[in-house]
Amino acid sequence: MFSTVSPTTLLLLVVSALLCVAAVGATVYLLTLLFSAFMSAFGGMVERALFRRHTTRCAQGDALLEKGNLVGAMQTFARAFFLNPVRRNSELLSDIANFHTGLLSRLLTIADELGNGRARLPALARTDRLLAERLELQLDYFRSQKRDDYARLHDLERQLRENQTRVRSAITQLITEIRSSEEKVLYH
Repeated sequence: MFSTVSPTTLLLLVVSALLCVAAVGATVYLLTLLFSAFMSAFGGMVERALFRRHTTRCAQGDALLEKGNLVGAMQTFARAFFLNPVRRNSELLSDIANFHTGLLSRLLTIADELGNGRARLPALARTDRLLAERLELQLDYFRSQKRDDYARLHDLERQLRENQTRVRSAITQLITEIRSSEEKVLYH
């Protein structure tokens, strides 16, 4: 008493399996499109929110500066630099560049107050140069993104990570120079 499957039922089974695979493929494709659209729309919002956290830290440094806590303000400003890579919101780049200029200006003000205006800060120029280099790398990243040059994007991400390490090192050196200007004034 074996049951045999008729050819029409087997054909129906194969067609159903193929339609099921096609439906799963279409669903995955649609979910990928939705995720991509979500990241395009809201990925920039995440970057902006991260940047806002750093601007809040800068505001805390400003409050410390107003209270006369120069060392605390200096440390807070050093932690306020926004060195995360920006991948979605190119409009954020000019805000970040202006923010970094403001932070360097604040650190220079602290150095002037601690060293009576006579401190030498070679790390300030190095930090400024590295931040300008970072901005150029970020702009190149967005240009490469528009051209769909994935090899260049990968290379730029590596360069941004290296730049981030060098900027952090330069900021640390700058803070060390500012602190040493408090103890002794360096002359040209």
